[in-house]
Amino acid sequence: MTVRDARRRELVELAQRLAPQPLLQRYDTKPERLAADLQAAFDAGDTLLVVDPIPTSPVAAGLAWAIPRGGLGLGPYLRLIALDPAEHSRGLGTQLMDELERRTTLTSRHLFLLVSHHNDGARRFYARRGYVEAGQLPALVRADTDELLLWKRLR
Repeated sequence: MTVRDARRRELVELAQRLAPQPLLQRYDTKPERLAADLQAAFDAGDTLLVVDPIPTSPVAAGLAWAIPRGGLGLGPYLRLIALDPAEHSRGLGTQLMDELERRTTLTSRHLFLLVSHHNDGARRFYARRGYVEAGQLPALVRADTDELLLWKRLR
């Protein structure tokens, strides 16, 4: 597995692979909108990391998107981490988080993210990594979903 910076030219195809992911579908994410958002993030200089399951893979299998000072001005905010649905349970999310945290420690002590209250798998994943629930944002995006603010001190 290789984690690297995303290339602008691969974002449209990557959005096509990621949009069917169940959580993105719950938020009614369309591939075209995701591609436009990723291209805007790329142009803004946000951190866009991708993971290649094999080094010669033509298209990345997952993405981590972080806004550099989006976490209360104290550190990056992980806006999105998503994998191609066919690539789950292979350690790709762990690889993306390892690299994002490694890079974050170069400039900040903190990393923030939101997770939906019903996403028990993600909550367990982040808890194992040392993230703590720092607050709840009721119905932030959807009326039936509360978002939990998670935070980790990295150094």
